Amino acid sequence: MKKRYKQEYFGYHESILVVCPDCGEDAVVKNECNDKNATLECMKCNLRRSGIDLVVYKAFVKLNCPVCAHLIRHEQGNLKEKPKNINVKCDECESSFQIQPKTEKHLNSYAKEEGLIHDPIFGCPYYFQEDFKGKLFWARNREHLLEMENYVSSDLRTRLPYRMRMVERLPTFIKEAKNREAILKILQKWKNSYK
Repeated sequence: MKKRYKQEYFGYHESILVVCPDCGEDAVVKNECNDKNATLECMKCNLRRSGIDLVVYKAFVKLNCPVCAHLIRHEQGNLKEKPKNINVKCDECESSFQIQPKTEKHLNSYAKEEGLIHDPIFGCPYYFQEDFKGKLFWARNREHLLEMENYVSSDLRTRLPYRMRMVERLPTFIKEAKNREAILKILQKWKNSYK
């Protein structure tokens, strides 16, 4: 009897399994949709980071000096709080002013490796990812991996008429019959690497 696909895992949107930036082992990013409430936790090295810790501000001022009309440009970066006013000084007449700056909010995440997929807040690479015939193949977490394995190994894949599931949105190279064995081998390797 042919194996029919039936969705079994639903928790693949709750967290992302990433490579810990400190020890290189597996770590978990939770609440990646909201940068302030996001957390990065590694059980191996006890790393704990909060998304709010990554928020920095850049303040900048560009105006003509009210005294001598000389152009004043001033920038300050890596500020932990959004400044209400900053002190600026004219280089020409040496007058000082307190000005309300324009600000930009940035996330001070880890350096990203080229060609890999990273979590959007901390910038850590996904734990499960690999090149497959020139295409990046990845899984968010163990549940995502298991659901893809369930789908790829199924002989009959019926589609629901009223909604599109995650597995139907998978790239074509994952769903193709000619790649089935190779994809299942990678998924099995990932499963064995993470117990």
